[in-house]
Amino acid sequence: MSIKTRRGFTLIELLIVIAILAILVGLIVVVAAAMLKQAKSTKDMGNHRTIGQATWSFAADNRGTLLHPRTEPTDSGTPSTQDQIDRFWVAAHGNDADGNARIETVSGQQVELLSSLKDGAAYQYIGDVTVYQSPLDETIGQIDQFVSGNPNLPTGRIRSYSLNAFVGVDWGADDWTYYETAAPYWFGVNGNTAWRSASTLSQVPQPANTMCSIGEQDLNGRNLNGWLINPITPNYYVDFPAFWNDNKVNVSYIDGSTGSIKLESDSLKEQWEQYGHNRPVSGAAVEYKKFKKIMLPGVIGSILD
Repeated sequence: MSIKTRRGFTLIELLIVIAILAILVGLIVVVAAAMLKQAKSTKDMGNHRTIGQATWSFAADNRGTLLHPRTEPTDSGTPSTQDQIDRFWVAAHGNDADGNARIETVSGQQVELLSSLKDGAAYQYIGDVTVYQSPLDETIGQIDQFVSGNPNLPTGRIRSYSLNAFVGVDWGADDWTYYETAAPYWFGVNGNTAWRSASTLSQVPQPANTMCSIGEQDLNGRNLNGWLINPITPNYYVDFPAFWNDNKVNVSYIDGSTGSIKLESDSLKEQWEQYGHNRPVSGAAVEYKKFKKIMLPGVIGSILD
């Protein structure tokens, strides 16, 4: 009668099993991280869609007049009119209904408070303060901490997005004489038309191809006023897009639709990290053309190409 002996795993077999498990765990971690990033990007795109739809709805309720991209009145150039101030999508200026300032200074940095969002013209159409914050934006602070009188007021930002500086304006970018003195309604240099009045839907030639919102991360802190590039000087970025979504920049359009701009190089990010804003970036000519074509198509994109 033979007796069978039970044989255990050898050391080599155990090491192979452990190696296989380690590989599987690594794959799971990578896949989970990619899925989480995709979920955040989807939520970010949803925020853009909400902002775009709010812009369209505001126009529908106001005889076609669009939200204004500024967040505070001009302090030079042509002063903002009360009509423009009432249309500012974010009200990062003045005091709220309780007499408290809508922005405070923390460690030398101006910080927008919750009231700046709720008192802006867009909020009644957005209705959710978290829409102003991208889940991809690591510089964003806890939104309920941005209140007047909070001794632990965050130094971070409450808002991730900016509006297109060329749309919702009566003339010029942000309704400000940013580069040259301009005649009302048309802004040109050396005979080239750069931009014009686009305060109403009827003045936007292609709403489905005209940018409404974009993610912006200003090294100086809060995103001040609208987002713009200089359509006169090639490859000149006054503002830079946010770089938190790998090589994509999510945007919304005036008709409420959404899309993404692909960044073809690292030049933009490298210049932004070094200077923050107001820089020519020759290595990002492809991106510049992409952004320019959606700032105000039919006025900026085609005439100046």
